[in-house]
Amino acid sequence: MTSNWTELGDRCWVRRYPEWDLNIGVVAGSAGVLVVDTHATEAFATELLADVRRLVPGAEVRWAVNTHAHFDHTFGNSVFAAAGATVISHENAAAQLLERGPELQRRYAENPGVDPDFPAIPAEVIAQIATAPLVPADQTFSVAKVIDLGDRRVELLHLGNGHTDGDIVVLVPDADVVFMGDLIEESAPPSYGDDCYPLDWSDTVDRVVGLLTATTRVVPGHGAVVDAEFVRDQGAEIGSVANNISGLHHNGATLEYALRHDEWPYPAEHLAAAVRRGYEQLGGVRRTLPMA
Repeated sequence: MTSNWTELGDRCWVRRYPEWDLNIGVVAGSAGVLVVDTHATEAFATELLADVRRLVPGAEVRWAVNTHAHFDHTFGNSVFAAAGATVISHENAAAQLLERGPELQRRYAENPGVDPDFPAIPAEVIAQIATAPLVPADQTFSVAKVIDLGDRRVELLHLGNGHTDGDIVVLVPDADVVFMGDLIEESAPPSYGDDCYPLDWSDTVDRVVGLLTATTRVVPGHGAVVDAEFVRDQGAEIGSVANNISGLHHNGATLEYALRHDEWPYPAEHLAAAVRRGYEQLGGVRRTLPMA
């Protein structure tokens, strides 16, 4: 795992931070610098901002884009907003940050020790997450937005639901680089949380695949930079999860039975939320087989 910036194309970088194995992107143009995601706490975001300023000395950090609403990608927004950057996200992500962020913070404030979902996070970082100011985007969009960096453009696209209902991809066309946020992960299986859309996710990834070339460098939310083939393969695995959920539901399997199902492309313990969310989306079960 590298702790330095890697240039993926002309003035387009990624840095893989060890906390949550999180990828942060930077795109520089003649009119300023755009940062993709803002990290999880004020302290981490302050460090990130300093890293960006060292990377592109003298350039103004004008835009901070959130790929989705989760804390590790957004709780540093306040630092970038205070530095004069315009924070941008999908409209659903901005709403979700304010709706779900306080709930997460209350959980951490009430249980200030180690989080069982993230056991590697030290208690002092848990405390910082619990007290981070929640600053949603001050510019939002529903489908697409183009940011003019002066001598180049960056395209923001919402291509459907998946990891959340506010996922966006960040395209840098002249560098042939795409930042996908947590629609794709390299260092762990895709993260199915209680706000995921498991039945829609593979279709969304397929739409991204249609934008990629054989040479596109794709930055996942977490892990190493990948290519179009990796994205296509993971999209197929995500599609397999959706097909299993739909098949179980169609055949009359109860939720309890489906949760015990073990024929998945990923470890079953990572998929409980996917099954529950899928069953919620599909509605009541019509019993057609003798499944308990």
